[in-house]
Amino acid sequence: MQGTPHESANLDELTRALDLHMLRILVAIHDTGSVSAAARRLGFSQPAITQHLKRSEARLNIALVARTPRGMELTEAGALLASHAPRIDAAITAAASDLTAHLGLDRGSVRLAAFPAAVASIIAPLLSRLDREFPGIHVEFSEAEPDAALTAVADGRADIALDYRYTSDHSVASSSHTSADGLRSRFLLSENVLAIVPRAIADQLGTTASVAGLLPFTWIGGPATCTEQLVAVATALGEKPTLRHDVTKTDAALALVASGIGVTFLSELAIATTTLPDGVVALELQPKLRRRIYATTLDDSADTPSIAVALRLLAMREVARKTSSDRAALSQHSHLQRAKFASSPFTPPVTLTERHELRMRSTNSTLAKGARASTVAVAASALLLAGCATSSTPTGDGNIDTITVALPGSLSSLYVGAESGILNYYIASITQEGLVSIDADGALQPGLAESWDQPDDVTYVYELRDDAMFQDGTPVTADDVVFSLEQARDETSSPGLSYYLGGVDTVEKTGDLEVTITLSAPDSAFAANMSTGGAAFITSQKFWEENNGEVGTSSSLLLGSGPYKVTDFVPDSHVNFERVDSWWGDLPEVKNINVKFIPDEGTRLLAAQSGDIDIAFNVPLAQSSQWEDLDSMRVDYVNDLSYVGMYFNTALEPFNDPKVREAFAHSVDRTTIVDKLLRGHGEVATAIATPESLGSVYSADDARDLLSTIPQYPFDLDAAAEALAASAYPDGFETDMLFPSTGPQLGTAAQSLAENLSKIGITLNVREVPIEEWLASLEQDSSYGVGLMWYFSTLGDPAEVSTYMLGDYNISNYENPEVLSLFERIGAETDSAARIDLLIEAETLQAEDVISVPLWWGQSATAFSNNIDMSSYSSFAFISSWPTLLTPAG
Repeated sequence: MQGTPHESANLDELTRALDLHMLRILVAIHDTGSVSAAARRLGFSQPAITQHLKRSEARLNIALVARTPRGMELTEAGALLASHAPRIDAAITAAASDLTAHLGLDRGSVRLAAFPAAVASIIAPLLSRLDREFPGIHVEFSEAEPDAALTAVADGRADIALDYRYTSDHSVASSSHTSADGLRSRFLLSENVLAIVPRAIADQLGTTASVAGLLPFTWIGGPATCTEQLVAVATALGEKPTLRHDVTKTDAALALVASGIGVTFLSELAIATTTLPDGVVALELQPKLRRRIYATTLDDSADTPSIAVALRLLAMREVARKTSSDRAALSQHSHLQRAKFASSPFTPPVTLTERHELRMRSTNSTLAKGARASTVAVAASALLLAGCATSSTPTGDGNIDTITVALPGSLSSLYVGAESGILNYYIASITQEGLVSIDADGALQPGLAESWDQPDDVTYVYELRDDAMFQDGTPVTADDVVFSLEQARDETSSPGLSYYLGGVDTVEKTGDLEVTITLSAPDSAFAANMSTGGAAFITSQKFWEENNGEVGTSSSLLLGSGPYKVTDFVPDSHVNFERVDSWWGDLPEVKNINVKFIPDEGTRLLAAQSGDIDIAFNVPLAQSSQWEDLDSMRVDYVNDLSYVGMYFNTALEPFNDPKVREAFAHSVDRTTIVDKLLRGHGEVATAIATPESLGSVYSADDARDLLSTIPQYPFDLDAAAEALAASAYPDGFETDMLFPSTGPQLGTAAQSLAENLSKIGITLNVREVPIEEWLASLEQDSSYGVGLMWYFSTLGDPAEVSTYMLGDYNISNYENPEVLSLFERIGAETDSAARIDLLIEAETLQAEDVISVPLWWGQSATAFSNNIDMSSYSSFAFISSWPTLLTPAG
C-alpha cells in the first residue's frame, strides 16, 4: 500500500494511530534488518510482529517497511517514526515508572552501559548498593566503550551511559564534552592519567613523569590504556614514540610493564582496585592529563525514579584512587568538597524512598516542575500530616512527650562518614557524641572526654569519662574510641570525614580510659574536629563489625552514646528517636523526637499551619513572612557561619585575565541582593571569614571593622566596563554559571549578575542543576570558569572556608606562593590573634588578585512551636546534643 499525503489522516487521527509497540518494532527492524530478528529481540513471534505492522500501516494509510534485496528496510515514513521512538519510549517509561511508584507497585528498572575501567570502582559498588537499599529496582549492565554506550542511550537500549572526555594541561587540545540533542550529561568526577613504569625507570625520573622523559622507552598501547591520547600529545610536540604492543586488558598492560618491556598509561580508575605488580610504579604526569567521567541519559528519562536514584548514587560516590604518594593530599582535599555542602538549608532534590512511602514523594519529585506542583504539594501534605501528630505540651512530669521536627531535605544515611551534609550533622548529633562538644559561643566543652591535655604542638591526650554508655547498655571504651576514629580516617569507610583527620599520624589507647592522638604536624584547628561538628562520631566497635561497616542504614540504624537512640529510619522519609536513661548527662526534657523529611517548601508550611510540627529547620527566606504570621510558631534568626561568594578558575580563559575578574567583581550588586533577595536576613560580606568566626579574639563589631579593611570591589558598572575594556577580551564573551537546585537564592543572585554583565557586553548563561552536579563541578579541573561557592562551617574556625578556597589544591587553581606560605603558618600558629592577622593578610592578597569575591554571610531561620523554648540558640546550637537545650515554654 502506498498512501499519499492527501490520503493520510489528519493530525489527530495520526496521533491516535501511533502506539509504542509499533515504534519499538520499527527500531528493532532498523537495527536488525529483518522481521524475524526483530521478533527475537522483542520476544514476540514473527507472525505477531507482522500482523501488528499490517494493522499499523492500515491505520496510518502509509507503508512503514519495504522488502529490498538487502533485507527488510524502513520506508522514509517508517524511518521518520523510528527516529522519534527512543524519546517517546523514554517518556512513556518514565510516566509508567512514576505511576507504579505512586501506586506502590514495582520499583522500576535501570539499564547501565559503562567502559571497562569503571566496572570495579563505580559500577560494582553501585549495583551492590542498589541491590541492598533498593531491591525492587531491576538492574541490567553491559560493558561498552563511550561511543557505543552513548549510542545505546540515544537508541533507547540503555538508560545511563558512563563515558569520558580528556582534559589536558598539554598544548594539544582537550576533547570537548557536549550532549547531543535530547541527551543530558551529568559530570561525576575527574581522574588523572598516570604513567605506569618499571621501578628502574621511576628511579631515573623521580616522582613525576613527562611525555618527553618517557620517549626513550617502548610504549604499550591498546584499548585498555590511555596511550593513544599521549601519542597525540607527543605528536603535537613533534615527537614520535615507539609504540609496539596492543592490549585489551589492564592486567596485560601491567604484566608487560612488570616484565620490563616498556611503559604504559592508565587512568586512576583502571588501577583503583588493582594491586600493582612488584617492581611497577605509578607516576603522575606533568603536565597533567585527566579524564572527566560523565553519566548520560535521555533528557526525557532522567527524572524516572529508578534512573534518578541511580544517578544520585553515582554522583554521591567517592572513588578510591591508587596514585603516587604526593597525590594523597589532593585525594583528602577532594572529600571536603562533599563534606559541608550536600543537604543544604533550602529545598534539596527529591529522591526515592526505600519503601512504599515512595508513592507519596516520587510524584512530587517529577511533577513539581510544572503547573501541578501546588496540587502535588497538597496531596503530599495530606499523607505527611496524617503521621505528624505532635504532643509538645508538657506531660504530668513536666516533660514533653513527643516533638515533630520538619527537616528541609532527605537523608539516605544516618552515618555522617557516608553522607556528610549539614543536615546529617544535625541528625547524627542527636544520638552520637564526640570526645568534646561545642557550646553556644563555639568554645570546646567536655564530651565523652571529661578532660584533655596538649603536652606539645602535635599531641592530644583525652581522658574518657567512666560512666559513658552506648544506647545498647554497653560501656564506651578506649578501644571503641580508637576504632571509631580509625574508621573515620579511612577514605573508603568514611569519605565524608577522612579529610578532617588527614593530618593524624596515630590514634592509640594509652590507658584504660585514655586515648592519645598524635598529628604529623601542628594544626591549630584540630581540637574542634574531635566534636560532632568535625569528625568524631563515636560508636561501638562490636556494633560496626556486626553490621560489616554498613551503619546508618534502615536495617542497622546507628548506635551512639548520646541521650537518644534511633528507633526507626526510612531513608528519604523519616527517622525517630527515643530518650534513654543511660546517658551520663542530665536527662533532656523531651522524651521522643520524630523527624520528618519534607523537602517541599509548601508542604512544610502547610504542616506548620496545621499545627503538626514543633520545629522546622531552615525556613526559606522567601516564605519567612508567612511563617512569621503563624500564631502557633515563632521564627528565630541567627547568623549561621555560612559564606556565599563568587570564585574564578584562573586556569581557564578568559578568567586567567585579572581584568576580566575585576569586571565581574564590579558587576555584583551585593547590597540589593541582601536587602531585597534575602529580605535583610544576611549581611554583605567583605571577606571569606565571617565576623562570628573571629569571636575568640574580637567582638562582632570589631571583627566587621577588621574584615572591612580587605580590598573591596563596589558595585559600579562603569568601573566594570573600564576593566573589561582593559582586558584581552574588550568585546565581551559568553560563559556559563551553575547553581544548585537546593539554593534558589543563589540562582536569583546569579540572574541579577547576568543582567548587569549584559550591560557591559558579557553573556552569562545561568543554569540550575541538581546539587550533586553542582558539587561535582567544585573541582580544580572543572570546565566552568566562574561559579558560586556556598559553604556552611560547623566548626567556626576563621580559616576553615578560606583554607579550602585558597589553600593547596584550591578550586581556583590559584598559585600564589606567598598565600600558600601564609596558610601553612595559619595551620601551625597556636595564638588566635596571630592566626587572624595572618588570615587577614592572606585574604588581602587574594582580594588584590580578584580570586574570590565575597557576596554575603548568611542567616538561618528556625521555626519553633510556642510550646517550646530553646536555651542558648546560636550558630553552633545544632551540632552537639541540641535536644538537651529544649524545654517546655514558660
